[in-house]
Amino acid sequence: MARTGLQRHRGKLLGTGAVLGGLVVAGVVAAVAAKRWVRRQQQRLSEQHYVREQIKRRFTQTQQDALYTMYELVPVLALVLGKELDVEELVETLKGKKLKRAGEDDEQGSGGHASAGEGSVSSTVARSKAELWQELKMRSAVKLLAVVYTTCMLLLLTRLQLNILARREYLETAIRVAKGEEATRRDAAGWLGAVWEYGAAALGALGPRPAVTAVEPVDQHEETRYVNEQAFLSLSWWLLNRGWLQFKPLIERQVEQQFGTLSPRDTLSMEQFSARLSNTIHAVNRELFDSDSRALLLRALLPDATEELHVLQQTLDEGSLRVIERDDSMLRELLQETCRCAESTASLIVLESLVNESFQFVMQQLETKVTKKLRKPATDAPEADGAADAPSQKFQVALYSVALKDCCQEMLKNGLVSMNNEYLQDLDAVPELDDLSASVYSNFGV
Repeated sequence: MARTGLQRHRGKLLGTGAVLGGLVVAGVVAAVAAKRWVRRQQQRLSEQHYVREQIKRRFTQTQQDALYTMYELVPVLALVLGKELDVEELVETLKGKKLKRAGEDDEQGSGGHASAGEGSVSSTVARSKAELWQELKMRSAVKLLAVVYTTCMLLLLTRLQLNILARREYLETAIRVAKGEEATRRDAAGWLGAVWEYGAAALGALGPRPAVTAVEPVDQHEETRYVNEQAFLSLSWWLLNRGWLQFKPLIERQVEQQFGTLSPRDTLSMEQFSARLSNTIHAVNRELFDSDSRALLLRALLPDATEELHVLQQTLDEGSLRVIERDDSMLRELLQETCRCAESTASLIVLESLVNESFQFVMQQLETKVTKKLRKPATDAPEADGAADAPSQKFQVALYSVALKDCCQEMLKNGLVSMNNEYLQDLDAVPELDDLSASVYSNFGV
């Protein structure tokens, strides 16, 4: 009876079993497909997270490299400014004249009356000493502002250069990796097509092969890229050696307007000196960063076409120069982008922010150094007239001049080993500088 029932409903049972089996298989396939889809999504999110972290790490490392580069360039700037605006020699000369005058006073005290001729020599010495103090007053202020503006421009230029190069390197690496992954996928999925292509080629079914375009050897391409990048980075030589001279007359003119009428014996409070220095900086900013005179800023930052070859000859060897003569297309692209960035409003805002930070640093250092010099005998300044002890706390202009000299030394301190140049650290921490660097680094549309 049961066998008869099974035989009678065998078709239905088989059909039902097939349907159930199909549903189970479909469910398993759907589950596997869903699992694979989830795995792919997780992998994609993981890759995106990795890429973002990689970009952040590269960006952070690039900014650190820029700071290290500044530590390497500051000693060069110190040598250049020390030669062009030598205030140490003036101070040593003044010290020598003070010792000489003290010796003459001792001789007059022990040897009786001095002759008329000796009095004439003494007046000459006194007059030349006054002239030296006047020169120290002007030169120390000019050097201070030259240090401020050159260092700020050098930091901006270094950030622009390294971030542009880092972005290009990242894009080239990403494209190379993407091509490699695409080739791997083609090799894994197209083995049957490869067999067919091989057979078709053997039968002549593919027709003539397309002509192969000559490609530059990899080694030569890498050499050209490397030399162009080095040439691009070496252009900071211009700012260090020639570029800062473009705005030096502007600084001298503004310093003369604010400090020219002051005598080294005149006294100013810290607030009064700060106001004069601030007025000088604002006047320089108006002419240097004004939208109508950005040509002066560009001439200071980068050499023009007539000076570019001279700069490269100073920084590259003969082999590298031959590579540049053969192909400088990458250098041209890098320079064009740097000029666009330097001319932008964002760069001007960054420069003004760096100069303002420099002013704050200078005033802090100045107050500390002036106060410290009052605690010990002023061996290298004119005799104090008691104004420094007054309640108004006014100090001689001569004392400010010597303090400015010391401030320049602090700002140009060689901290390459210990990385302890406080001035560079303060500039490197300016938020606007990081904002501009991030904008340049992430500008993948260039």
